[in-house]
Amino acid sequence: MNEVEESIWATKTHPYVAAVIIDPVDWSRFEAVHEDRPEVKIRKVDRSQPDWWTVHIACASRAMRELIEASW
Repeated sequence: MNEVEESIWATKTHPYVAAVIIDPVDWSRFEAVHEDRPEVKIRKVDRSQPDWWTVHIACASRAMRELIEASW
């Protein structure tokens, strides 16, 4: 993700943006794990492709972004 894309989705409290590609079958699990966590905010889900969705997540720390990217 480039700096322009990051600035669109980042905020002062969540300046690090992760972009992960997941299979739609994993969406419910992904959302359940991350939806109520204050250190992350799901910003956008690109569902335009079959089989793979791109999820953009704003994170409160670089470590959280790295954990999300490594986990999914």
